[in-house]
Amino acid sequence: MKNILKLLVALPLLFVACNAPADDPGYTPKLPDLELLSDKIMEIGAEGGEYRIIYNLTKGDEAIGGNNGITGDASPISSSKDVSWITIERDKSYYGELVFSVEPNISGEERRGTITLSYRIYSAEVTVVQSAEDESVSVKGWAVVGSMTNNWDVASAIAMEEIDGYYAAYGVDISSNDSFKFILDGSMQNCLCGNGQPSEPNCKYPAQKYGSDIRVKESGRYDLYINKSLTNYYVMSEGKGPAEAQETVTPAEDVWYVSGVGEEIRMHNAGVFLVASDIALDADGFKIRHTSTGSYGATTDAEVEVGDEISVVANGENNIKVKYDANKRYDIYIKVDILKVWVVESGEAPNYMYECTTGEGAWFDHGKNFYLHLTGDGVSVTIECMLNNGVKDYIIPETTFEVAFGEDREGINYIDGEASQIVNMDGKTGVIGGEVTVKHIDNKYDITVDVINHLQHRIRAHYRGELRHGMVGYEVVTPTK
Repeated sequence: MKNILKLLVALPLLFVACNAPADDPGYTPKLPDLELLSDKIMEIGAEGGEYRIIYNLTKGDEAIGGNNGITGDASPISSSKDVSWITIERDKSYYGELVFSVEPNISGEERRGTITLSYRIYSAEVTVVQSAEDESVSVKGWAVVGSMTNNWDVASAIAMEEIDGYYAAYGVDISSNDSFKFILDGSMQNCLCGNGQPSEPNCKYPAQKYGSDIRVKESGRYDLYINKSLTNYYVMSEGKGPAEAQETVTPAEDVWYVSGVGEEIRMHNAGVFLVASDIALDADGFKIRHTSTGSYGATTDAEVEVGDEISVVANGENNIKVKYDANKRYDIYIKVDILKVWVVESGEAPNYMYECTTGEGAWFDHGKNFYLHLTGDGVSVTIECMLNNGVKDYIIPETTFEVAFGEDREGINYIDGEASQIVNMDGKTGVIGGEVTVKHIDNKYDITVDVINHLQHRIRAHYRGELRHGMVGYEVVTPTK
């Protein structure tokens, strides 16, 4: 069951739940089936790009009769390719969808490669056929095209240079009335666009494949960059590089600053928080300032511990003060909707309880191991648990599950950290320690997650309610006491 849970949660319609346990005399075992839903031959253009293979895996009943090639510790889908110009994007793939990228074909000839999906003795192949480069394309590679390039004439597009980690166009004259976008190999269909937010100088912005044309707030001469992962573009004053770019705020949101620490520091998005990073504190403390609603200070003049939750109010007279170490740097977080502030050592995360609004659960194997999937308030928690003594009536008992490995799992209810994951401001991370506590309150599950991820950040989440049936296995029943 290793690692399957982080794939399962993405496509809830791919599986059909079992309706009867394997020990039912009338039960007919189901064999696994790996079904390819995409075409077996995928034809793509010379420019390359990112593509997807869609499949359906029905696991069937594991180890029934010992002759179907599946065992109780069966692995999920694996994948391989036979050419170097295809890359399997494992971080972007999930259960039912394999993402891969293809490099531009500059060989002058059509080429073929094979991607193989495997599950134990079952496999499926997709042949990728990439056409030869079109020699008629006048602008090859990434380029800038817009109203300032002979009114969107592709032949006049400004070619971008490939530098360390970026593509760049230098000294581009752009007025506030111009608009532009980035194109690949002269194709208006293969482009990167903006998000509708007029670009301020020396900022980075999220790039979108099918977004709006890019504009600048101020006329000037700019150096333009896109990163090689094609996730961001940078509008820099001439001579400045991406390393000097500031974070941008979400469109239509006003700006928040930390004031009282020398020059005001603008806060940027970090999941459900705003954060200002790497700050030196002093005894006078600081305040949070919002461009529309003014200054926010602490509700009391008390000095608090680093990591404590601090309530702030608009027009508060008290500076926010913590028991700081002059030799350390700090990150300052605010969660605007609840007006709470945290000061933590740089690189740490707030000790915040995420309130989840959705819960799923399903049993996998012999009434012992199951998964929980809780989401809401900027977090997604997927935990695989094992009940030492099994389950009665498919009701999760009131108990505590601990993260354990190897021999430490014997005789306890444990969490399989290797098959669990947290998605929050840290991105996707595994679970290396902590516990999950399950209680029954008012005929509902009351579940508290308190775990440590691979970044040594403490993640806490809470959910109260019924558990919807998940994608595979038997239904988790709601407690009735």
